[in-house]
Amino acid sequence: QATTSAAFPPAVFDLLALDGLLSPEERALRDRVRAYMETHVAPVIADYWEKAEFPHPLVPSFAALGLAGGPIKGYGCPVTCKTKPAPTASELLTEDTEYRASSFRVEPAKSLCVRVCVCGSEEQKQELLPRMAKFELVGCWALTEPSNGSDASALTSTATKVPGGWMLNGYKRWIGNGTWADVCIMWARNNQDGQVNAFIVRKGNPGLRTSKIQNKIALRCVQNADMEFSQCFVPDSARLPGVSNFNDTNKVSACVRSGEVGWVRYCSERKQFGSALGGFQLVQERLARMGGTIQAMWLACWRLSKLYEEGRMTHEQVGGGGRS
Repeated sequence: QATTSAAFPPAVFDLLALDGLLSPEERALRDRVRAYMETHVAPVIADYWEKAEFPHPLVPSFAALGLAGGPIKGYGCPVTCKTKPAPTASELLTEDTEYRASSFRVEPAKSLCVRVCVCGSEEQKQELLPRMAKFELVGCWALTEPSNGSDASALTSTATKVPGGWMLNGYKRWIGNGTWADVCIMWARNNQDGQVNAFIVRKGNPGLRTSKIQNKIALRCVQNADMEFSQCFVPDSARLPGVSNFNDTNKVSACVRSGEVGWVRYCSERKQFGSALGGFQLVQERLARMGGTIQAMWLACWRLSKLYEEGRMTHEQVGGGGRS
């Protein structure tokens, strides 16, 4: 049997020496996250997977890494550049995809902190970001719907203007952290102009009902939820002013595709028919193709991060990065 990721060897997946594109500070952060995943996550994550539970006891130590908020300056968030999400997200994947996908940070492009900072009002930032940076508040991103997945251009959830606020109606599915998040960013179509808007919905808000999706065979640690919004009222102050149409979903999508896999080690240790799996040419071809794809993904994320820092990233570039 192949060994578990609790005994992970030094990383050797950087085929094109892309590590040289990182600053010493970025490499130090990457190494710190790698050490955390090996010492804290790897020994326990399999048990949480079996129980289909989120690893809540890891929250304090994960928060101590200082990853919350990514590139946000101020509001109690650590000051980092936008390039850091790619290597840190990769390390969160190295030990287990479950933990990265189920963590409240996930990758900074999907972080609620970043989205509030990019799309929120100053009042929303002042209220939410300091507590989210300390993991005192956990959020979720309610975009995906049962009928159309994450296709924001086809949203069926609606937002109707009423005196003093908005009435939200619709269904969301596969929302990570949805059953226990303190804050939810809910995407809906504005009935006035047909454009896509986003709204802050608090835990316990009347009209909001959530239920955990049971009996999953993958991503079992992730507490995916079905969410129903039925005559769910939110005040005018809950609307994110930086979201006025479908294209705004890409404002924070620069580094969503970063990740690594541990198949090289598995194929060198796992034996079938008297030989390691890695000794078969068909497996070797797949590993080579996988390695090239991973490097292309990493480089695309790095370039998008730089373009975002320079204020030159476009909607088309984000879409191209997603293709990798």
